[in-house]
Amino acid sequence: MTSKGMMGISAGVIAVALGAFFLLGNRSAGDIPIIGAALRPDTCPLSGAAPARESLIDRPAVAVKIENASVAYPLSGLEDAEVVYEELIEGGVTRFMAIYHCTDSTKAGPVRSARIVDPAIVSPFTKILAYSGQNAPVLDALREAGIVRLEEQEAPSGLRRIAREGVTTEHTLYADTGVLRKAGVKRYDKAPSGDLFEFGKLEGPTKKADTLSLHFTSSGEVGYEWTDGAYRRFERGEPFVNEAGDQISVDNVLIEEHEVNFSDKIVDVAGNPSTEIGDVTGTGRAVLFRNGRAVVGEWTRKSEEDPVTFSTRSGDAMVFEKGSIWIELLPSDSGDIKGSFSYGE
Repeated sequence: MTSKGMMGISAGVIAVALGAFFLLGNRSAGDIPIIGAALRPDTCPLSGAAPARESLIDRPAVAVKIENASVAYPLSGLEDAEVVYEELIEGGVTRFMAIYHCTDSTKAGPVRSARIVDPAIVSPFTKILAYSGQNAPVLDALREAGIVRLEEQEAPSGLRRIAREGVTTEHTLYADTGVLRKAGVKRYDKAPSGDLFEFGKLEGPTKKADTLSLHFTSSGEVGYEWTDGAYRRFERGEPFVNEAGDQISVDNVLIEEHEVNFSDKIVDVAGNPSTEIGDVTGTGRAVLFRNGRAVVGEWTRKSEEDPVTFSTRSGDAMVFEKGSIWIELLPSDSGDIKGSFSYGE
């Protein structure tokens, strides 16, 4: 049974509870069914996993912008995130948005600046976003979307500098997501919806996918290999390891293709144009990798406040494996920047 099927059971529980109330008449408070408990999903909506404690499901998620530059390796905290987005930024490098709901990280980072597409990425999950710096157009976009902006000055106890030998200051800011949530919940307290992903068994047509190779640009390869029940990540042929020296492993890798163009308004300090996604809404190709198999389909989104939905070629909902989800916002062949990917045995 999928997680959405469990929501259907919850609806049935509500009906039974209401019927019992009217049939049994006035009872003490301890005898009355708790309707709110019936409404709550019984698994974490971003991973499908059972929470360490039920109260975690009711709290808001926290998103953190984490850089992906070799000068900052090894990174920290990505292994704790339930959902990780990877997006192309200027200079041909990528950046992560790590999202924590039922999980937390005491050291996620290094934390870097926000980008123009970030409000569209984060809004279906949460409005709480931690980052370090932004330019004027990005700030306008964050404000317009109602994002709770947590920077070093707003949340000094949740964002702290940790010196690293041979690493410059801009690569030394780290987030404590538990502390950030306490700061952000004062302005946004909604938990993620239970309808963002569907979890369950792998069914329908699939293709073998033990290896996955993707390029956000013509240079710089990201790879995944299906080993010991997970996709192990590689960067330029080398294992992508965390601060503890463990290779990052992922339960679900999702390629979400978009039109990616050079910005005519935003450049970095070196003069490189930033990137912008031209089709934040609409539809495009999506391929889900789980259990060593590939499920081909498409993504669809009606508005920036709506979640992205994923369906197979036959029109059924894509079903994810319980666990972590890494979403690769890969350039399609329709924009200024061309990405590519391949997979097989």
